[in-house]
Amino acid sequence: MAKIGFIISSLYACGGEERVVSLMANELSKYHDITIYTFENRRYEGGNRNDYHLSERIRTEEVRNAKETPFRFVIKTLYYRTGLTSGRISGYLLKKAYYPNELLEEWVQRINEEKFDIMIAVSGAYTMLLGYIADRICAKCISWEHSSFEGYFAPKTGYYRNRMRLYRDCAVHMKRRVVLNRDIAGKYMESMGLPTTIIPNPKSFSSEEKADMESRCFVTCGRVEAEKGYDDLIEAFCLFHNANPDWRLLIIGGGSLQGALEKLANERGIGPSVTFTGYTNQVKQFLLEGSVFMMTSRWEGFPMTITEALEMGLPVIGYDIPAMEPLVTDGVEGRIVPAFEREKLVQAMQELAGNPEERRQMSERAVKKAEQLCPESIVKYWLELLSEVEMEEKR
Repeated sequence: MAKIGFIISSLYACGGEERVVSLMANELSKYHDITIYTFENRRYEGGNRNDYHLSERIRTEEVRNAKETPFRFVIKTLYYRTGLTSGRISGYLLKKAYYPNELLEEWVQRINEEKFDIMIAVSGAYTMLLGYIADRICAKCISWEHSSFEGYFAPKTGYYRNRMRLYRDCAVHMKRRVVLNRDIAGKYMESMGLPTTIIPNPKSFSSEEKADMESRCFVTCGRVEAEKGYDDLIEAFCLFHNANPDWRLLIIGGGSLQGALEKLANERGIGPSVTFTGYTNQVKQFLLEGSVFMMTSRWEGFPMTITEALEMGLPVIGYDIPAMEPLVTDGVEGRIVPAFEREKLVQAMQELAGNPEERRQMSERAVKKAEQLCPESIVKYWLELLSEVEMEEKR
């Protein structure tokens, strides 16, 4: 039995990352000693609890970021607004801003005192944290990236834009780097020369109850932020709604753009037919209201919401982004349309709305696809990877 620590930004927010980490930690705790360290950077989204259920075998510890200073605040603000540059000086400043020495020293002490065998960084911020201290800690490090390559490194919108070199210099110290699909793996190798291991995410729940194919409701789920493309979805639903006023749109989730998108729906004259739930932990109950799931994201790593939609028997209409490839086949579990071609999206909506028998057939196939994504199956890949890392150290 290995002693394994996870580092995650938040464990209590209503996001896919939180759901999948909870699921895999539960499964791994049957074989290993698991501790999860959480910064709770998004507590406002979920409150002081985890509705995904954590095993009593798992220890959780809430930790804090280093105290903010004027220097760190200024550098972060400049980076957020301008991206700074990718030069060595800006790299030095960014390290000092995001990973000050006192934070790194705290983690070195914590990991070594706990005598962890393996530390798992959940997403890029903590890949870089562990990378900076990998040669000073007893644990072997694994990175587990939950976003697409573009989500991390797109020049203007990526979480770590202009930090690709810094990220690579840290990620190279990981014993394994886990990503979610072949597209992401190929881009890590092509852009940074980093080999990766592909492990898909599991579905987050099972349900005997399935969605009603007669409900006349398009549903989607996720944080209401720019990357989800909900502005595009509302515009498409507006075009669809002109000829189908008896259908409605349900958007499950909250975020910084909710107010602006509600205003957009009202301006388009479809406000009464578009509902936002706001932040919620009742995803399953809301999914039951739908008859077709919509995915208009501009990028995704491995969309947990699609696995949930499949489990609920919801046909999926989505853009042809790489993350969709392993989950939905065009004409089988739903319709895949060329990325960001709104007219094609509307056409697919009209075709499925007008064909309840096709919706029922796709619903049955969606449930079958979901059966392949149970946590008990996915954890086998993790157990094999962890065993490989342990065995390497014994040689």
